[in-house]
Amino acid sequence: MNYREFQRHLAKKELATAYLLSGAERYLVEECLNALLDVVVDPATRDFNLDVFYGGETDAGKIIEAANAYPMLSDVRAVVVKDVQKLSQPHLEYLAKYLQNPSPTTRLVLINTKGGALGKGLSKLKSRAVFVELKPLYDSQVPAWVQAHLKKFGIEISQKACLALQARVGNELGVLANELEKIMLNLDGRTRIEEDDVHKLVGLSRSYSIFNLNDAVGSRDLATSLRILNRMLESGESPTGILAMFTRHFVNLAKVKAAMAGGKSAEEISALTGIPGYFVQKTKTMAAKFSAEQLQQIFESLLAADLALKTSSQPPEIALQTLLVRIMR
Repeated sequence: MNYREFQRHLAKKELATAYLLSGAERYLVEECLNALLDVVVDPATRDFNLDVFYGGETDAGKIIEAANAYPMLSDVRAVVVKDVQKLSQPHLEYLAKYLQNPSPTTRLVLINTKGGALGKGLSKLKSRAVFVELKPLYDSQVPAWVQAHLKKFGIEISQKACLALQARVGNELGVLANELEKIMLNLDGRTRIEEDDVHKLVGLSRSYSIFNLNDAVGSRDLATSLRILNRMLESGESPTGILAMFTRHFVNLAKVKAAMAGGKSAEEISALTGIPGYFVQKTKTMAAKFSAEQLQQIFESLLAADLALKTSSQPPEIALQTLLVRIMR
């Protein structure tokens, strides 16, 4: 069964007792796992009815014990084993024996992230489970994946924009998802991505963007923040553009913090601030890392940096580096 066939299989909701998801494209594997869990386990009872194991840190006995447990407040439960290929041969044999008579109330999901040919132990598991082979997508398959990914957020993308994105980023789904998140954050209420959005926002390495800089600042990691800033400047990013995006980020944090203090829901926060609903939780988490007093001091530092960029004879990178030091002091 391939990726598309698995999607159609899930839509029928006639699930098997065991699955083996296999592929080196980790993002695709995680996407399929999450889609399967959404069908199997009710979010309200997930804490009770989902166990996750890692092949390099457990053994077949513990996995089978969890698989034989009864679900709580539900008809079924799920047991996930990531990196199942790291289990030793005897433990793989033990799992294969369990699959001869699996618990009817458990969905056992085995994940092989090595990809390629299966060894003897995994081959036996494959013969007793639904096998889903998740190969990296071909060039021709990527646009359809991008469109389906954006559809979950209520966003569309033009054909030219999709091709431009693929040309700049390639076919690695994790990178594509990060770049799409960057674009969606800057749509300003629009629900369609155009080619110009891609040209404006995609180009820098995903490791050295304003979003990674915001994350590093939120973690109070000065060394990483300065490294990302310097790489952004070396890549030709405008100092005033960096400051503008940075200011916008902290304005959003302040708005969300005020809304949180007023007891607003995620939907209300989205309506009040203009932040897309699918990014509200992430912004709330970031806002919680700063007190109101700290945000006030940060705005003063942003104003000082803006003044320095406009009037000072010092190199612009000095003004931005000083800003980061002040924010994290």
